Amino acid sequence: MTPLFTQETAPTAERDGPDGRKAIPAERGEHMGLKPPLNQDRCLAMMIRHPEPGQVKTRLAKRYGDAFAAELYGCFVDDLIATLASGNHHLEIFFTPARRSREIAERFGVRFSYTPQEGRDIGERMERALRSCFARGFAMAILIGSDFPDLTAKAVEEAFEALEQEADAVVGPALDGGYYLIGFRAAAFDPGLFRAMPWGTDTVFQETVDRLRDRGRRVHLAQRWRDIDRPEDLEALQARHGNTAFSRSRTMRFLRCRSAMLQPDQGHGSR
Repeated sequence: MTPLFTQETAPTAERDGPDGRKAIPAERGEHMGLKPPLNQDRCLAMMIRHPEPGQVKTRLAKRYGDAFAAELYGCFVDDLIATLASGNHHLEIFFTPARRSREIAERFGVRFSYTPQEGRDIGERMERALRSCFARGFAMAILIGSDFPDLTAKAVEEAFEALEQEADAVVGPALDGGYYLIGFRAAAFDPGLFRAMPWGTDTVFQETVDRLRDRGRRVHLAQRWRDIDRPEDLEALQARHGNTAFSRSRTMRFLRCRSAMLQPDQGHGSR
């Protein structure tokens, strides 16, 4: 597995953690008092990007600007980590671009485990992330994106429980026709599932489920979730979390602080 730090930024000391997996170097917070993962059979792989203006949430940036979109996306990742880091699983954060390794670890927390994404397209990056989880000995792995800041720990736990029972694979459909979550038992993982997929279309979820069933996999469908890509998605997020636990999240606090620019009478149409 490719290490967190690139050669030009590598610290001087690195050693294995108590579970035998590569740990973050000691001088960068290897031992921060976190509990070890409760279930060593489970790996949760989270795919993130460095929150750089102009490189994330580009459809939201068309309305609200690059700086707003980048800061908002950083809040998405903050909230997901806060929700999921203490779950009954090992959390591995797969990030891009690799050259931003130090900035990403400092931005989101040096105590977490980070691995650069590898691959030419989203399908290959997802495939390699899951493959790396299984190569490290996990019995099951679930991969999620970072466009769903209100994803709950309960939804992830239920997905792992489905894999522990009878499912070979679990898929969580997104409102736009893609999916926000996909996971496998190690013995049922099929890298070919991610190849020649019509990424970015509204058929990705159904095509994925069809392929899994054609391969004889027992598929569990998780609940549907809404990703936050467009202004109307952002409006819906605010509307459904006016008085929920998520209303106290970083994402919602950020949106309340920027409420003036989110008003619909700014002379902009949805794009």
